[in-house]
Amino acid sequence: MSPVVRRRRRRRPRGWRGVVWWLRDQPRRTAWLAAGVVVGVFLLWTGWTVFSAVQALKDVQHDALVLRSELQQGDAEHAREALQDYQDSAARAQGRTDGPTWWMIEQTPLVGDDAEAVATAAEVLADLGDDGIPQLVDAAQLVAARSFNPADHRFPLETIESIGRPAKESERAFEAAATRLQSVDSSGLSGPLGSRYDELSALVLDARSALGSAYRAAELMPSLLGADGPRNHLLVFENNAELRSLGGLAGSISLVHADGGDVDIVKQEGTSKYGGLQRPIIKLTAGEERVFGPTLGQWFMNASMTPDAPRAADLAAARWKREIGGDVDGVFFVDPVAVSYLLRATGPVEVPGYGAVSSADVVSKVENQIYLNAPDRAAQEDFQNAVASAVFDAFAAGRGDPVSVIRELVTAVSEGRIRVHSFVDDEQALIADTAIAGQLTTEDDRPHVGVYVNDALESKMTYYLHYEVQAVARKCSGAGQEVAGTIALTNTAPADYDLPPSVTGLFPFARFYGEIEPGQQRVAVYVMAPRGGRLTELSLDGRSFDPVASLDLDGREVAQVIIVMDPGQTQKIDFTATSGPGQTGPVRLDVTPGAFPGSSARTLPSAC
Repeated sequence: MSPVVRRRRRRRPRGWRGVVWWLRDQPRRTAWLAAGVVVGVFLLWTGWTVFSAVQALKDVQHDALVLRSELQQGDAEHAREALQDYQDSAARAQGRTDGPTWWMIEQTPLVGDDAEAVATAAEVLADLGDDGIPQLVDAAQLVAARSFNPADHRFPLETIESIGRPAKESERAFEAAATRLQSVDSSGLSGPLGSRYDELSALVLDARSALGSAYRAAELMPSLLGADGPRNHLLVFENNAELRSLGGLAGSISLVHADGGDVDIVKQEGTSKYGGLQRPIIKLTAGEERVFGPTLGQWFMNASMTPDAPRAADLAAARWKREIGGDVDGVFFVDPVAVSYLLRATGPVEVPGYGAVSSADVVSKVENQIYLNAPDRAAQEDFQNAVASAVFDAFAAGRGDPVSVIRELVTAVSEGRIRVHSFVDDEQALIADTAIAGQLTTEDDRPHVGVYVNDALESKMTYYLHYEVQAVARKCSGAGQEVAGTIALTNTAPADYDLPPSVTGLFPFARFYGEIEPGQQRVAVYVMAPRGGRLTELSLDGRSFDPVASLDLDGREVAQVIIVMDPGQTQKIDFTATSGPGQTGPVRLDVTPGAFPGSSARTLPSAC
């Protein structure tokens, strides 16, 4: 038996000698350990950087909400404190996303695009904190001083003009921010981040549009109010109970005279007394004749059948001149829902001879109750004119907190419920292509989709019509973008209530519309493709129109869908449209404002 040879195990030294022994005896382990330490530190640093950046962006969001609340309340002092907090958070977020660590994250596959988008967002938010938002706080301080308010029908022209400078500077900053955000392709971002990025882009775009309207309004208002000489304007009170593309039919009209800031209503008319002309009041284009027919220009109340506010103003002014006499310098279109917003700021207003109207009931009183209780058209228009005059007097007397008044007016403009057109070239140039101008764009590089609703029964039934439009730009190619949308319309009329002919419109001439029962609605929905684009798909409740029958409205493809709905019934129109070549920017979606608060009109993020 051979002896067993045992190898004596080296005994590992203890203490610091053991560490020296391990390092000297294990060179590979040393290298791996060093690498592991470096990687671990890098990962910890990267993780902390990402965490702190995310936290800073959350702080920015919180501070922005606080700042917005203070601005909406008109609290300029606390708004400045909130601005400082926002600036600190935004600077911290930008610092976390602007350095070698974040650059390395941006080079990492899978997450690099997301990291680049986060860095862009942080940079934009920080820039707005330095240049853009501070001007809004300055403007809020001017408004909060209440020197902005009119008094005894006299408007402070210099104060109004002074708000234009900060608004213009802020608009420029938001324009730069929107351009920077749009330079990033959000389609490749991870789900939650992509949607949040698109939300930020949409918010900046909407803010830019609102600011553009604000500063232009500040420049325009003194002239409109007679700073450069007397002005006469038509105030068209649209009635959403009988919808037209621009909002509602032109029912009651007031002539507003302005001179040196003093403003008064000097004459009011109801349009029902002016019947149809044999020929349109002004020559219609071939496209207008095809889509709307000659009735667009034959009836005073149909001037708003076109969705183009400047064209509607041309028609209304021409008919006013023919029937009443005198030139006008501009036209304001306002609907009762916009009035309800204004009454939220001024409080209830007493209407002489009729009682009070408030934000809660003015729409129902002027668009529904008056037709239920007074079948005579002259009485209906007298009431509507009285409401318009009483609310105008309250506004011109300076009632209401100025911040609240401005906020409500901005809401009405954004929903398409207030539109302005001036026949003075310099004035119109200031608002051209802004939201308040309400014009169909003629530019080939701006995608614009329109959804317009007209009552097709000569009734007051669209007071009971509720509709919503959902749309998205979902494809992009060299030929343009593809926009898909759904229009859901519901007849909310009570099935168990016997509505009078003054509401249903079922007078003897209604036989021309076929078999329509009381409570039913007959409406015409117009879907308009972008200039240079096409309507490629159209269906009603799943029944496809193939091919899509469309008409040419002066370079715009338009499809008309006539629907008849029972009380409580909902019908859906689905459409797909392509934009013109090169129209790669955000898509403007226009929707006729209805007799209910809110609107589906908005800016859709570009698919490009």
